[in-house]
Amino acid sequence: MSARCELAVAAAAAVVATAGDLLMLYVANAARPELALPAPPGFALALGGVLGVAAIPLFALGYRAVARAIAPASRTRARLVLAGGIGAAAIGAGIHGITAFAIRAGQAAGAAGASPVEAVAANGLLVVAWAAAALLVVVASAAILGSHALPRPVTWLSPALATVLLALAGLPSELGRAFLLPAAPNLAHVAFFGAALLAAPRVRPR
Repeated sequence: MSARCELAVAAAAAVVATAGDLLMLYVANAARPELALPAPPGFALALGGVLGVAAIPLFALGYRAVARAIAPASRTRARLVLAGGIGAAAIGAGIHGITAFAIRAGQAAGAAGASPVEAVAANGLLVVAWAAAALLVVVASAAILGSHALPRPVTWLSPALATVLLALAGLPSELGRAFLLPAAPNLAHVAFFGAALLAAPRVRPR
């Protein structure tokens, strides 16, 4: 598969995963009276869970394409991008699935609605998984930022940096904290893979 095809699949997968995020977040946030959201359809949680679990592993293709572009300049950086990206994609799919089950368990127990960030903080397994995925994304992003083999817009939209910027944009409002902040990692991959795809003629392996 060409680098351009890999990036296109990864970018599309990031869009699908973000849609899954938003469906799950809608279900979780609909239980919060202060947001006054209409009740979600019954299929929303299951569909959101399946979309994310199926799509997130495909992020590995995008990381592979970027790693191949970096390899001629630095094989070490390329390995870091590939290992960090594949690891983060695998753990990210697990996080998505665990989160769906946690939301369903909360519904079954009649638990009061809580913000997504508070809900994650209260689940030890999710805290550990998020920390591991974040570390891997930071490793891959640091290797991308330090590379001169990619166009500057691609490096500055590296997943870790884009996630931070999106999370900061979501902080000022309640809806931003409810939706944009927790969805920032997958949205960041939409931006990163999209930028890399647009630059694909300049990032193909030499």
